[in-house]
Amino acid sequence: MQYRHIFLLLTLLFSLPSQAHVQWFVAPEDMKDVYFEFDFFYATVFAFITIFTVLAIWLTRLETKPNFIKILMGAEINLSRRVYVMVFVFIQMIFFSIQVIKGGFIAPNIVLTPEFILFGLISQLLIVLTASISISLSGVMVIMTSLLMVLLTPWEIWVNYVFEFVAIGIFMLLTGSYVSTIDKQFINKFTTKSADELWLSAVTILRIGIGAQLAILALTEKLIYPGLAVVFIEMFPFYNIFPQIGLNAGTDMHFVFFIGICELSLGLLLMSGVANRLTMIMLTFAFVTTAIIHGIHEVEGHLPIFAAAFVLLLTQRNEQAKLRAEPVNTNFVYS
Repeated sequence: MQYRHIFLLLTLLFSLPSQAHVQWFVAPEDMKDVYFEFDFFYATVFAFITIFTVLAIWLTRLETKPNFIKILMGAEINLSRRVYVMVFVFIQMIFFSIQVIKGGFIAPNIVLTPEFILFGLISQLLIVLTASISISLSGVMVIMTSLLMVLLTPWEIWVNYVFEFVAIGIFMLLTGSYVSTIDKQFINKFTTKSADELWLSAVTILRIGIGAQLAILALTEKLIYPGLAVVFIEMFPFYNIFPQIGLNAGTDMHFVFFIGICELSLGLLLMSGVANRLTMIMLTFAFVTTAIIHGIHEVEGHLPIFAAAFVLLLTQRNEQAKLRAEPVNTNFVYS
């Protein structure tokens, strides 16, 4: 019985299809006109997520931790910042190259009108081409492409992506100097901040941008408009694990609420900078799980998130661990 409870706990915590953009699979016109009618099950789900959110914060702030918790939350990954930037940019370039080849624009559910398709393709092509010369310039192009998305698509579409891609663009802008001498010279002309200060700003903006996007998706695709996610669950009924683990009172609506609260909680935790490692471990597990379930379509769409997860998972330790940690050695040769 004890093992069953442990399995139940882990299943609830890690069954997160939240990273699959519902609007990639469900058209707005197919959304059901449903809303939450709160009952005891909703209250229990909310209490369950709240308890584990508080627990994650408490573990982060706990002065004396078990060794495995210390390692999990505070272990320093000895990779150079140059490696982080190169991997991050490489994955982003794969993503935008695929969009150009397929004639898409940022996301599957963004469809530009015929007169603006060429603008969208050119802006994404420039992101890829400029990256071979200047990562910082390519980051500027990512920001400009994000602004183009805001101008050319309805707010209910672009709000689900703009924070993520602007954060990605700013990260590239501020960290291009770790790879390119041109970028190093460019950055030095416009700021007197040290490399450590720029890196901290870049990673913080990336963390807040990704966290904000998760929180917004929780609201727009689950909590405010649950009809979208309900249709998604009906298309993929295996996601609703409540009946499978004996909670027969858990309907699709209850599961959508559960996923929405999970995603909102994780997004807010990531934005606030508390429980960084725990949050990123859960998010990375969710990214990988949905990629396995939905295949290459899911992987392609979430490449920018995979890149961000690579950086954040390995660099974002808990606040106390970061305060005690020695400064990272950044004295390497730029190429």
